[in-house]
Amino acid sequence: MKRLLWLSLFFLSTSWLFFIPIFTLPDYNTGLIFLIIGILFSALAFWKHDFKKLDKKYLVILIPLLISLFIIPFPYSLGQIILTIGVLLYSIKNCLFKNEKANWILLGISFSGVVLTVQTLFLPIYAILVSHSHRVDFLSPIVSLAGGLLGLKTSLNNGVVFIQTSEHTWPFTTTWEKLGFFPWFNILIGALLFFFFLLKVKEIGKYLLGFFLLSGVYFILRYVFVIFVFTQTADIKLFWDPIFLSITFIPFALLLIRFAPLHDLNLNLDCFKEFRLDKNRAVAMLLVLLFVFSLVGAFVFQDPGTEKNGRILIDELHSNWEDTTREMDKDWYGMLSTYNYYSWAEWLDKYYTVDRNLNNTLSSQLLSNYDILILKCPTNLYSDEEVKDIVQFVYDGGGLYLIGDHTNVFGMNYYLNQVSENFGITFKTDATYELGTGMTSIYKPDVIFPHPIVQNMEQFDFLTSCTLSAPITSENVIIGNRLIAEPGTYSTENFFREYTGSPDVEYGLLLQVAAVKYGKGRVVAFTDSTCFSNFCMFMDGYKSFNLGVMEYLNRANAYSYLNNVFAGMAIITLILSIYVLREEKKTMIIFLFLISGLLSFSVAAPVFSHVNRINYSLPSAHSDYTKVCFDGEHSDSVIAHRSYLEFFGSHKLYGTFFVWIQRVGCIPSLEKTLHDAINEGDVVVIINPVKSFEREEIDAIADYIENGGGVLLMDSVLNTDSTANELLQNFNILLSYETSDHMLYNRNTTVSNLSIGSISAPYLTISGREDVFVTENNETSIAVVEIGKGKIVVLVDSYTFSDNVMGGIFTEPDESLRQIYNTEFYIFEELLLKNT
Repeated sequence: MKRLLWLSLFFLSTSWLFFIPIFTLPDYNTGLIFLIIGILFSALAFWKHDFKKLDKKYLVILIPLLISLFIIPFPYSLGQIILTIGVLLYSIKNCLFKNEKANWILLGISFSGVVLTVQTLFLPIYAILVSHSHRVDFLSPIVSLAGGLLGLKTSLNNGVVFIQTSEHTWPFTTTWEKLGFFPWFNILIGALLFFFFLLKVKEIGKYLLGFFLLSGVYFILRYVFVIFVFTQTADIKLFWDPIFLSITFIPFALLLIRFAPLHDLNLNLDCFKEFRLDKNRAVAMLLVLLFVFSLVGAFVFQDPGTEKNGRILIDELHSNWEDTTREMDKDWYGMLSTYNYYSWAEWLDKYYTVDRNLNNTLSSQLLSNYDILILKCPTNLYSDEEVKDIVQFVYDGGGLYLIGDHTNVFGMNYYLNQVSENFGITFKTDATYELGTGMTSIYKPDVIFPHPIVQNMEQFDFLTSCTLSAPITSENVIIGNRLIAEPGTYSTENFFREYTGSPDVEYGLLLQVAAVKYGKGRVVAFTDSTCFSNFCMFMDGYKSFNLGVMEYLNRANAYSYLNNVFAGMAIITLILSIYVLREEKKTMIIFLFLISGLLSFSVAAPVFSHVNRINYSLPSAHSDYTKVCFDGEHSDSVIAHRSYLEFFGSHKLYGTFFVWIQRVGCIPSLEKTLHDAINEGDVVVIINPVKSFEREEIDAIADYIENGGGVLLMDSVLNTDSTANELLQNFNILLSYETSDHMLYNRNTTVSNLSIGSISAPYLTISGREDVFVTENNETSIAVVEIGKGKIVVLVDSYTFSDNVMGGIFTEPDESLRQIYNTEFYIFEELLLKNT
């Protein structure tokens, strides 16, 4: 029956496809079904496995299990959850029943939990391996040969296998993902655990050799089969669909059942009959504690370094794209006015000291005056001498920020690679999208162990990045999941492919931002230049990201050797712990590693995360600037660059109004709550409120205005669920729903001005204040109320300032649009910011 463990391992391993968003969004229902089936096969494998009652003191394992559940986020805590359920059920059964016959079921549950826990430990290794190197070109000749032998028309060129059909010639790159490496990797980890419990060392070696030989053959044949299915269907989703991917590994599990029956697997639980904690076990547990703590430190600890002066040089000499030299003001409109980095550079200058390099070569003499060099979107070559001096600048302690973009547009990645390849980093010539949808992707930092650069942001919205190739030892700032990378082409204007279903893509986990420590200095490579343009710089996590980058680069390495010290300690303590436990039963070794490892991880994870957060906290601005905060809690409005694709034409879209704040010298900001907006902003903007205002919020707004804050409330007759009056009545203002009758005339009649009836036009008007701005019909449209040192400005109709009316961020306005723009500028410059 033990051979059924292979079916158990198959279902447990493939269940991760539905729990972790590597290729698709989580499908917890399907994942749970796979998980339950895997546990059932595990229980059947231990059918009638006889073991006596275990000493209840060993239930102490529940302590680290329960603690770890608070540290490790779901679904990565699946193993601990299943193991906890198994241990608890065993404890309850022993309290209520004396019958030992059901122990095999509980053993199956607990063993499944152990397998999942061990697999979880290696998931970060998988992420690092595949994100840094996707292609496996050395296998392409074998794939081509196997395909030819099986009847496909194949040819090979530069690592790409070409398959000719009657209608197409398809290019196939060989990547780890297309070979099905993720489910196989999980099966491998489980198999190693199985082999660990074999009785004879010779058997372990034989099983390992057989496993890898079978895997190698199966990898090739499975990939050829998937290629054949693709040529019949042209469905690119076959390569990553979790169900199809799982099905293609069923034969592998059946082959393992046939050729690796696991007859000698011995799960001896006799060592748990009597509780014993002697000197050897205590020393071993201490060593495991140190091993896990050191291992976490080796991977997670970030050298706080020696802080520098924050002198930044932005190179403009080698770039004619995304320039920082011309202000986005009230007169300059069109694409180039918003598709540049002026606001980004000016905002960075509030936190650091920013200069632009307009006409000087990047020499050592020039760079010696700066701490951080930014090479963004280069469109010209760097000289060999410049590259040499830049590399030396980093080695001596400088920070280098490299900003590229998709598909080698304008040649920028080619020029960046002149510099980046000296640090082992290559900007690829591809473009990334969300896998399966083709939309731009969103990255959310890991709950535990985020890199210091991204630890202070909630999410980052990419606008089409390229991917990176980097050394395995580099720091993975952002590994995007559920991504597909389409190779670029020189046949279109922006190097984007017109056809997106070709099988020469890379997909899954892709490296989008990487960092490297080099000598005393540091390098950060970023892959999506559009994100810092004027039209989106102050949205979607970009501010926190850029400050995180600068704080990381504004340090000279001082304690980076500690990572090697931690790694050395981990190796030594692991070897010593294995030596101390050499006489123990294998089940006891696993038990002691679990109990000590989980305890150590539960301490190490928050400790190192806390250290990184303290050492890399975001800076405060050294120069004042006016911050306009948009309330996202009560407002029924959409402010996001991504929304132009999804909601264009909606009256709820206010992206242009938001961006135009920069034209009056202010910095706009999106805040999740009204509380955050009040605490952060000099002006708070509420658009089309629909959520009720609590008494505490009303009092907070009143205090905020009293102390010099400005509030702009905009509402519309289209906002039928308005809660504006809940707030405004406290300031003796009311919005009223009005209708005005308009006579209708039939222009086709021979009688001039023949009335046929009337219609009414609904609108909002403001009442309760004398200090108002009125229309030509003497109808109130704007009211201003001064309270203490501040003001509240109320405006109708907000629809006028929606993108439906104001146009998009690249709009060249006519005279009527300029009038609307000028109204926005007047509201901020004359009503809200003057004398506040």
